[in-house]
Amino acid sequence: MRYSIIGATIEQVKRVGGQDVKEARSTGIIFATLNEVQVNKLKAAGCAVKRVGGVEPAIMPPIIAPPPPIEAPPVYSAQELMWMIGLDELRGITDPPLYGKGFNVAIIDTGIRETHERINNRVVYRENFTGAPHRDGFDHGTGVAEIVLEVAPEAGLLDLKVMDDQGRGSEEGVVLAIDEAISLWDEVSPVAPHILNLSLGAPDDGDPNNPLRVACRAAINKGIWVIAAAGNAGAAPGTVMTPACERYVVAVGSVRPLPDDKTFTISNFSSRGPTPEGLIKPDAVIFGENIVMASSASDTATVHKSGTSFASPFAAGIAALYHEAVLAYGGVRYTEEIRPEEFFELVEMVSVEQLLDTYLPGLCIKPQGAPAIKDYDYGHGLPFGPLIKQAFSPVPALISSMMPMVTGVMMIGMMGMMIRGISNNRNGR
Repeated sequence: MRYSIIGATIEQVKRVGGQDVKEARSTGIIFATLNEVQVNKLKAAGCAVKRVGGVEPAIMPPIIAPPPPIEAPPVYSAQELMWMIGLDELRGITDPPLYGKGFNVAIIDTGIRETHERINNRVVYRENFTGAPHRDGFDHGTGVAEIVLEVAPEAGLLDLKVMDDQGRGSEEGVVLAIDEAISLWDEVSPVAPHILNLSLGAPDDGDPNNPLRVACRAAINKGIWVIAAAGNAGAAPGTVMTPACERYVVAVGSVRPLPDDKTFTISNFSSRGPTPEGLIKPDAVIFGENIVMASSASDTATVHKSGTSFASPFAAGIAALYHEAVLAYGGVRYTEEIRPEEFFELVEMVSVEQLLDTYLPGLCIKPQGAPAIKDYDYGHGLPFGPLIKQAFSPVPALISSMMPMVTGVMMIGMMGMMIRGISNNRNGR
């Protein structure tokens, strides 16, 4: 049986008889095949030993269309959803505009069809942590990657395959992928990821020593932002997956747009908090229903899908734009000769801990009737481009302190107009 071990050395694991021992050096986790006697020996020595579990994509099963006269739900392109979120305003806060240039996002997933016309050869690094061929045989990671690029089209992508053609993977594979990302960061590699997108997960067992959570904490401690799908087990409470349940992993739930004054509402399938440890999750919500995206079936194929898997990469793309914007406001721009890591010595970046603890509430909107504070359905709400743009604009301190209170209704109204505008365009008005 395969186990993860925390608090041991490779020599110690081999000494008790562990087989096929692998070390994720940057995370402090060792994997090995052990029997019950060997497990007990390691536990007696004070090690945390857990059986390796599986992971799966946070995707909804295919939707079976109802027969007429029931009308099918509207299907949106990623570009339309970006416009609803106001990301066009966020992109234009600098000149030249923000496109994520110089920043890398690791897609830890089922693989990416790199030759797809919507991926446009943006993959800068690839590694396979499964026994399956390095392709997107499950048709998941390609769509996730495209959504990131719709938001940040000049970002680099790392294709870290951890799930096979049936959409199955193990905690071990995910941890080894995160370990690889951290190693690239420590090497100051030009392909080192600044953001990890994990549109996958497993049930939360409430154990902080879960290897997925330990690995994510190791990445976060390095300054890498980790963004994960909340899961599709809603609407029951306590259904947020791991690693989204980890405190400083940005957990993203799903909402769908509504063509009325509410503007959007929580997806029925989107997982809800609290976590077994009592944390309020998700942290934010973004559109995740009925999205047209790139398919791995061919270099031009598309498909429409739903799931928190496809809300998470919107957040990963926004994170890439944020990183680029901070550098631009610090008076520096990415060049081919100077890597972003060198800029970090000149510009103070907001950590993901600061983002979640301090800033995110002022960057999000909620529909009418939702709690004003962070809640188990919407978290802090939907990140909205005009509010993020406002955070980068110099305003008097008193006005700035009032903004979260006075802009909520105004921003909801703006979003309602955006949604109505898309609807009118589709109807030819």
